[in-house]
Amino acid sequence: MTRSATWTALILALGGVAWAGAGDDAAKKDLKALQGAWVIAALEVNGMEVAADKLEGTVLTIKDDRYIVKIKDKVINTAVIELNPKKDPKELNMTPQEGAAKDKLHKAIYKIEGDTFKMARGLNPEQDRPDQFATWPGTNVFVITWKRK
Repeated sequence: MTRSATWTALILALGGVAWAGAGDDAAKKDLKALQGAWVIAALEVNGMEVAADKLEGTVLTIKDDRYIVKIKDKVINTAVIELNPKKDPKELNMTPQEGAAKDKLHKAIYKIEGDTFKMARGLNPEQDRPDQFATWPGTNVFVITWKRK
């Protein structure tokens, strides 16, 4: 390899490291933006809106990389989350920490807009990651919208 080719390879390698670092920074920034308590604002499953009265008392708390959902102070879901904001739409991986889906990866997409956090994913871990924030009958996909508490 010539000296010029070596420098070019080194510059490209360092550029790749800088790009990966920027992605890590973006993930940290998004994770920081998600920290705290959120109340459920809307839920759509299989193309159907869930009635607001069925959502009352549902709170999401994100602390570090933990995603904890409570309904009327009873924990119903705890998962570890991992963000990839480099994708479009942004990707979120969830790994439940208990129950039948324990340690099974759920693939989601997400977006943060001010005090709103929206996520779409399949009901089951073996499902493909959705590519949009919408659902249709028979897809077993849900879209959930949270508002900062």
